[in-house]
Formats: sequence, C-alpha cells, structure tokens
Amino acid sequence: MPEMPEIETIVRKLRKVLIGKQIAGVRLSGLPLRKPIGDTFASKLCGRTIRKIVRRGKYLILELEPRAFWLMHLGMSGRVLYHPPAGEVARHTHAIIKFSDSTELEYRDHRRFGLLAVYELLHIKNIPELSGLGIDPLSPKFNRDWLFPLLRKSRQDMKSFLLDQRQIAGLGNIYACEALFFARINPARRCCTLTPGETARLVLSIRKVLRLAIRYRGTSFSDFMDSDGNPGENQNNLKVFQREGEDCMRCGAPIRRIKQGNRSTFFCNHCQGKES
Repeated sequence: MPEMPEIETIVRKLRKVLIGKQIAGVRLSGLPLRKPIGDTFASKLCGRTIRKIVRRGKYLILELEPRAFWLMHLGMSGRVLYHPPAGEVARHTHAIIKFSDSTELEYRDHRRFGLLAVYELLHIKNIPELSGLGIDPLSPKFNRDWLFPLLRKSRQDMKSFLLDQRQIAGLGNIYACEALFFARINPARRCCTLTPGETARLVLSIRKVLRLAIRYRGTSFSDFMDSDGNPGENQNNLKVFQREGEDCMRCGAPIRRIKQGNRSTFFCNHCQGKES
C-alpha cells in the first residue's frame, strides 16, 4: 500500500503541473471501488479550477475553485498518472479527468481499494475521512512531549500503535518496521514500557525514514509509480523490510519476520532487543 512518502511524492509532482488548470471533463469506467464513486462526482468536478494540492496522512486532496475538495486514496494498488491525451484507455482505469489544455489525470486501481470523492465544503477539516486522523509525523507538533504520554497510557505493541491512523497519520508497514529498527525498539514491545529517551529516539527515527523515502520518491516493489509513471527508489535504502533471513546491516544477525495483526513485521532480534 502506498504510504505517506509515496503520496507526498505524487503531491509534489502534481503541484508543478496542475495548479491553475480547469477541469473540462470526466470519464468514468463504471467499475466499483471500495466505496462507489458518487453519481455527482463528474458534475461537481467539471468547470472547477485546481487551486491547491495537499496531503493528509495517506490522502491526496485537491482544493478546487469554486470551493470544493477532491479527495483521493490509492488503497493497495492505486495509481495517479498525468499525461497528454491517450487514445486507448488502459485496463483497470476507473477515471480520466480531462483539463482545458487537453492534458489528463488518470486513476487506475486493479485491486479496487482506492477512493475518489468530491466534497462541496467550506473547510478541509470537515471532510469525513479526514476527521479521525491523528497527527502528521512531519508536523512540528510530533515530538517526544506529545508522544510519550500516549505511549504511557497504551498497552498495545509498538508496531500496532504506529500503524493506528487515529494516532499517527501516514505511517504504514514499511516505515513502521524501518523506524523501529533505527530506534532499536522491538516491534512487539508494549508502548507503556518505553522511556522518554527511547521515545525521543523513535520520533527522530520516524522522521528520518520518512524524509529519506521522500527524497528517493517513495518505495516501489510492484505497484507504486509516481504521476509520471516512474517507480520510486527508496527500496534500495531499506534495512529490514522484506529482508527476512538476510544479515542485519548493523550487527550481522539474521533479519526475522513475525506476524502482527495479519501483517508481516521485519526486525533484527539482536539490535532491537527484547519485547519488554
């Protein structure tokens, strides 16, 4: 699933080419997504101009004029591609947004877990999908003093806590594994056992892995591509994720894999210590 760095990569690219463009037409395939595309999706977009593009957690939001918000989530396999007009519609294309200069923005999603919606609201905070999201990990407010009290109250394991979008918006499996490795914290450890010093180290580690991933345009194993159709390169920087059985780059011990909440967790049992 595309995580925060992948969405941030797309946001930064789309800002360069879409700001100020007017939407001239919308073509929908009729194929369902996890939530059906609304009957008024096309009519709400047509004629509006893209004023601003932002990210909230793993959501991509295009602010429109007259006032409205176009919300996208890529789910497990969604792709957003910007290109000149294409003669043939690619397989698994759910929507093609046509602009007044004839360029197009295409949404593809072969697993259909993504989301496309338009909200005619005055404030972005009123979008239902965004209202329950937690803090952005690159926000100045994300620091030890904010995080430590939450950890002290929780008996969750660290990995599950980091993946909870109600706490921290945007972290997913890849970057949770990587951040815990850099912080030398066992993913199965109870949150309430962390010290203030370990919490500070975790905050720095989360910021480090996210910023590195953004610099290398996201992580691509199979599905993720940016809006130009190019894969990211951050997979070359990963220390533990999908490296089961390989030597730890720090200590040489074999990388382990366990299951947590139906997801694979990768870690070094030597470097990251015990569960408690």
